[in-house]
Amino acid sequence: MTGRSSGALEHLGINALFLEPKMGGLDTYVRELIPELITLAPKVRISIVVNAVGAAHLAGQPWADEVELVQHPLLGVRGTRAVVELTALGAMATRRGFDVLHSMALTAPLRTAAANVVTLADVTWLTHPSADGGMTYRLWRAVVPTVARRADRVIAISEAGARDISRLLLVPCGRIDVTPLGLSGRSGATLEDEQALRADLALGPGPVILSVGTRKEHKNLVRLVEAFAAVHRERPDVRLVLAGNATSHDADIEAVARRSGVADAVVMPDFVDPARLEGLYAAAICFVLASVNEGFGLPILEAMHRGVPTATSNVSSLPEVAGDAGLLFDPLDVGDITSALRALLDDDALRSRLAAAGPARAKSFTWRRTAELTLESYERARWGKGRDSG
Repeated sequence: MTGRSSGALEHLGINALFLEPKMGGLDTYVRELIPELITLAPKVRISIVVNAVGAAHLAGQPWADEVELVQHPLLGVRGTRAVVELTALGAMATRRGFDVLHSMALTAPLRTAAANVVTLADVTWLTHPSADGGMTYRLWRAVVPTVARRADRVIAISEAGARDISRLLLVPCGRIDVTPLGLSGRSGATLEDEQALRADLALGPGPVILSVGTRKEHKNLVRLVEAFAAVHRERPDVRLVLAGNATSHDADIEAVARRSGVADAVVMPDFVDPARLEGLYAAAICFVLASVNEGFGLPILEAMHRGVPTATSNVSSLPEVAGDAGLLFDPLDVGDITSALRALLDDDALRSRLAAAGPARAKSFTWRRTAELTLESYERARWGKGRDSG
């Protein structure tokens, strides 16, 4: 066994070359997991490899002084990022003496002396590619399967995700670790005044159905809008808010809303700041996540934690997250989505039950547990690396 894989973990490298602000779940993953790793492993030196934008983003975190932010003139440059990540990053990890290199988003070095761990949050890019993906998705399809198969350990963030990784990328189940995500700490943000928010977004005084997430095809928002249109004909005062980063798919969603006669009732704000997001959760009568595939589904936890009655798809990882605290529906059946929306709007007892069950369910998912499971994955990777080289 090599010296690097024996004894206690001393130097952890985190590959966050992809990181930029407003990345949604990936941004949350980095900002929530790392401080928990610092707490659980205070003697471990942590070096985070970032691009210039990511370095500025993380420099403002309260734990920034406890880690080393590493930059390199070749690493993180658009156009060459993937190639350099596959090659030069591995050499850097070896040169700096990382015991473990944890790549947190899909791509990782093909070769390095460090124990090589990669997180594959989902395979949506393979099963439900977005039109916005372009060259990036083609690169992932070419590279990620090999990266995953060559890694010492692969981290999935749900059991459903682990099954997809094994089935589609041909990674043995025994090399996949599942580390469910945790409840974000953003709930302490200042709350935007509801009346001002309603006026600014032209929501009117009626019920608000909220969905949060980047507006990509796999979010299934076209079917959600079609289902909402049926409900809106019965309840003209209801509004559907689709809060998240804009994409080229917005045009398809808007077209369906116009054809369905609900263009004025479907509101699509771009990425919202924490105060506005809190305001939307507070204003919402219910929360809906209609995705056909998700690696985890953090917005479900955020909605349930706030006591917002929640409905979500009965596929992929989403039932794992919602449990019995969410109303499940078939995301491919517009009629079933419509029935779920009607139930949430009309059934006071159902809303009360879900609102009561949600916070306890959400609190069972903690970033501390995510970090504990992640550290266990590192140790398995180091043991496997030492066995292979011993």
